[in-house]
Amino acid sequence: MKKNGAFCLILLMLLLTACSDNEGDTQQGLLPTITFPVASARYRMELGSELEIVPRCEHVDAQTTYEWSMDGIVIGTGASYTFVAEALGEYYIKVKVTNAFGTTEDELKITVIKVDELSENESAVGLYTPNDTAFAWKFPWTSINIPSGRTIKVKAYMIENDLNGTYTWTLDGVEVAKPCRRQDVEEISYVFDTDGLSQGAHTLLLTMKNDTCEVSQSFTLNVCAAEGTHRRSITSESQSLVNKVYEFMPAPGHQVNGYSIVGDMIRDGASMQEACDTVLRHWQKMWSVSMGAQGGYVIAGFDHSVENSGNYDLVIKSNPFSYQSEPGVIWVSQDVNGDGLPNDPWYELAGSEYGTENSTLEYAITYYKPKSPRSHTAWKDCFGATGIVPYMSLWNTHAYYWQDWVGGTEHTYFGTRLKDTHTYENKYTNEPPFAWGYADNQGSDYFLNKDFDVDRSMGYYKISNAKTWDGKDANLQYIDFVKVQTGQTGYSPNLGDISTEVYGIWDYHIKK
Repeated sequence: MKKNGAFCLILLMLLLTACSDNEGDTQQGLLPTITFPVASARYRMELGSELEIVPRCEHVDAQTTYEWSMDGIVIGTGASYTFVAEALGEYYIKVKVTNAFGTTEDELKITVIKVDELSENESAVGLYTPNDTAFAWKFPWTSINIPSGRTIKVKAYMIENDLNGTYTWTLDGVEVAKPCRRQDVEEISYVFDTDGLSQGAHTLLLTMKNDTCEVSQSFTLNVCAAEGTHRRSITSESQSLVNKVYEFMPAPGHQVNGYSIVGDMIRDGASMQEACDTVLRHWQKMWSVSMGAQGGYVIAGFDHSVENSGNYDLVIKSNPFSYQSEPGVIWVSQDVNGDGLPNDPWYELAGSEYGTENSTLEYAITYYKPKSPRSHTAWKDCFGATGIVPYMSLWNTHAYYWQDWVGGTEHTYFGTRLKDTHTYENKYTNEPPFAWGYADNQGSDYFLNKDFDVDRSMGYYKISNAKTWDGKDANLQYIDFVKVQTGQTGYSPNLGDISTEVYGIWDYHIKK
């Protein structure tokens, strides 16, 4: 593969700016961040009571100013504010935090109620809960195809306000697990085993019932023919590069849109299909595409099945360095039902950190769209931890790092989290690589190769490293789809969020 000379020059200039020139904060500093104790910033309180609101603010100092206002009237100028519930109703309070580099603002809602409007159960658990005490849970999928002979785990994530509720699983109308409460089990999950089940669709139902509500979520699990039924052989027309991008769901990040040194950017208001088409065009020219922060991903597929050789099978180009690696977790999947879509189980390609303290499986993280332009993007994960994706105007002046095709005001990503290993000292960022097994990570599997000889930006991966949900070897004969997903949550003041970049995905067995 040959690189265009002009592109190389531009890339070198970028690297000198983004990587080597770590002598100062590239955007002159960071705006303040505001994180409320309740992630949704929604509170309920009893008439006549008081509530002290103490947000956690970062990038502040002695010169930072605070302003609390309601209906356009300033009601406080301290780092905290005490609200007195003197009358029933809904109240919206804005808080502005200003440092030397600018202002960040956020809004919270307080609903004042009479205590007799609450059930006894609600009073017992307290008033200050997210989403006005509405029950909530999240799932990575609700419909999936499974080959006969395999199992899959169905799990509820980020459960809120179940008020000591009881959970029940039924399969095709028959109860299949003893009712349980969340405090009595490690997690709310069910292992679906295809053994003994007929091919076709089966309905799994999870029901949560407490003293105030009953909520159910159904899952369609389609048992398909055994592995190999829809395998597609390589032909003389098969190409090495993926031929289709099915999903591009980057998490917020300063390199996702509005930041580019070559090629076209995704237009404002673009649809998912337009975004996917742009990604494929970039890869056909070996141009970069960013996955954004933790959990952001891209899903692509080949025009044939990629065989498991027991050795290297996949090639992924990125731009890692020994001092700046942004590891992406790699997943693979088979087209189980032959419909040509990635609606089948995913298997993680185990890297060097799989199963260690540096890797958290079954991780979920929710991002919240900023309420105002040019603001940091807040997140909360399945463990209750919170943080931000910083807004960095030097790198990207787009008003929001929230992509139009993602939609909504919040979005949750599911996957594996890798431990953040970056350091920031003396205004210099170091992002060391893991040993092997990740995209955009200069480990031992990034090396020169006579068939894919560009530079050390090519990583080589083995389908034989695929793991099932319970950590066992998947022993896949082949794969049809690949997903690359940012694996770390960190950011540094000068380089911004850690975000995996991908320049293309190839079948190693079809030589370039």
